Amino acid sequence: MWDLTKAEIVGRHQMRQIATFLKRYVPGFEKSYILQSGTTVGVRETRRIMGLYKLTTHDVLEARKFEDVIARCAYPIDIHNPAGKGTILKNLPPGESYDIPLRCLIPQKIESLLVAGRCISGTHQAHSSFRCMPTAMATGQAAGTCAAIAAQTKLAPRHVNFEDVQDELLKQGANLGRHKTLY
Repeated sequence: MWDLTKAEIVGRHQMRQIATFLKRYVPGFEKSYILQSGTTVGVRETRRIMGLYKLTTHDVLEARKFEDVIARCAYPIDIHNPAGKGTILKNLPPGESYDIPLRCLIPQKIESLLVAGRCISGTHQAHSSFRCMPTAMATGQAAGTCAAIAAQTKLAPRHVNFEDVQDELLKQGANLGRHKTLY
């Protein structure tokens, strides 16, 4: 509880510094003010499963493509120094994205479970890219789609044909990159 309290104090101090900077130096912010309502410190990284595949930094930075793609991401590696100041930022090649394979949503040792969002299988570094909201929503859509197909076919999610998941995602308007498209 002491660490959380300290983080709240530091975060609010930093917020006031940013607000002062914006008011002083950015046109249009002269009359702006901070509205604090229900603010809490967010946790950037939490536990992840060990999936059938573990997404790596190399996969992200090389914009790797996978046959069982169910989502795509173009967000850079973005690691904040847990010990204090500094951020590591590594971009993907211009105009590129990487695939997230269905296998990252399927735990190694637990049947009839799919995960989505920040807890999919990946390294600490890869997580700093795929943790963003658009990717979380895309993996959630894919997990729900796979779960529905599993229920309809009476198969465990790990036994669902990834092409069936892709076909349904494409019908829903998902962008799976180089894979077949319905349009």
